[in-house]
Amino acid sequence: MAAGNKKFMIRAIKLAERAKGRTFPNPLVGAVIVKNGKIVGEGYHRRFGSSHAEVMALREAKKKARDADMYVTLEPCAHYGNTPPCVKAIIKSGIKRVYASMKDPNPLVCGKGFNILKGNGIIVKSGMCRREAQKLNGVYSEYIKKIKRVS
Repeated sequence: MAAGNKKFMIRAIKLAERAKGRTFPNPLVGAVIVKNGKIVGEGYHRRFGSSHAEVMALREAKKKARDADMYVTLEPCAHYGNTPPCVKAIIKSGIKRVYASMKDPNPLVCGKGFNILKGNGIIVKSGMCRREAQKLNGVYSEYIKKIKRVS
C-alpha cells in the first residue's frame, strides 16, 4: 500500500459512491484534500458533464490546498473533454502530493495524468484501496475496454 492515511481514501470512495448511476460513461470519482491531518476540501463527480471530483474539492479547499495532500479514487484526467484537465487545476492549486487508488484505464489518461503531475514536482503515489476503487468503477472499466476511449 502507498504511504498516506487510508481513512482519507476510504472517505473519497464513500463520496464517489454517492453518484452511482449518474456519471456514465464517466467514472465514479471522489477526492479529499488534507492539510495537517485535517480535511480542508472534498468533492465527487456528481453527474456526467459536471465538474470532476478534484475540481470540486479544490473549490472547497481554496487557498488551503497549497502544500496539502489530495486523495483521489482515480488518476486525475489529463485531457479536454466536457471539462478541462484536472491536472491543470491540481498544479495551479499548489497540491504537494496526490494519492490515487488506481490508474485510469482510459487511453486518453492512462499514466499521462500521473506523468504530468510528477513533471510539475507533485509527488504521486498510487495503489491505496485499489481493489475498492476497481470494484467501484467496474462498469466504467468494462466500457473503456469495449470502446477504448471516452470524450
